[in-house]
Amino acid sequence: MTDLLDLFGNPVDEPVTTGPAAPSINDMNLIEKVLQVAENTGYVLVGPSERLYRLVDAKTIEVAPRFEEEAVHQLLTTKWLMKGGVHVYTHHGEEGPGNSVLVPKSTKVKARQWRSLAPISCSRKRKAS
Repeated sequence: MTDLLDLFGNPVDEPVTTGPAAPSINDMNLIEKVLQVAENTGYVLVGPSERLYRLVDAKTIEVAPRFEEEAVHQLLTTKWLMKGGVHVYTHHGEEGPGNSVLVPKSTKVKARQWRSLAPISCSRKRKAS
């Protein structure tokens, strides 16, 4: 942790440029939830560490949970989400710039396909041969 503050006065971590990559998130429920929030509500990246915030309304944001932040950054790295333009947002009365998070059309199509699939039932029992 450093003494750096983001535009809203919150402490920020310096981006890690070296070291092992974070393990991939394979929780499809989390990935689907993050894609739904990104598409319907919206996310914003703020500051040099690109801390994740959720849109509350058109220009007001709130801090997103770390597990969502990790999933969003993984989806950004794999190009399932895209970093958008800079806009001015409000957080606890303070204003500052942040990048919107965009959902490409190809991701929307794939997410809709996943949602339409029937869940796999784990309760099926194998017949003894």
